[in-house]
Amino acid sequence: MPKANQKKLPNIHATALVVGETGVLVVGPPGAGKSRLAEEFIQSALLRGRFAALIADDQVFLRAAGGRIVAIAPEPIRGLMEMRGTGIVRTKSLRQAVMHIAVSVEFTGAGDRLPDPATRREFLPGLSLPLVYMQPGRLSDPFALFQARLDDGLLV
Repeated sequence: MPKANQKKLPNIHATALVVGETGVLVVGPPGAGKSRLAEEFIQSALLRGRFAALIADDQVFLRAAGGRIVAIAPEPIRGLMEMRGTGIVRTKSLRQAVMHIAVSVEFTGAGDRLPDPATRREFLPGLSLPLVYMQPGRLSDPFALFQARLDDGLLV
């Protein structure tokens, strides 16, 4: 997508990736671990022989297409991911993908111990994604948990 067209799209502070066939939009405040969780997802999926690739790290353009949310990588940062303490690294990436779920890394300690699986967050007018909470560095295999949730149909 040409840069001129990208400037017209909403740009959100998030990290987008594809794990298996599922588009994942990781959201949360700066420094909360979005990139780290995305890298954990990617490594976990690859260790299981599943496809995984980054769309964009830190800044993501969103557009509506056919009633779905599509995440698009801003061209200047496509394929680049910040690894705290290491710097910017190049990684396998896709230009864009449909998003299926949002994962929030924001954890305040207050909230439901067992959040409602029907929780959703709107990202574009009239378009929302199922929202789950995960903390970076707390799961040895985030892909396994993610897959279990998908298999149980909790992320519809």
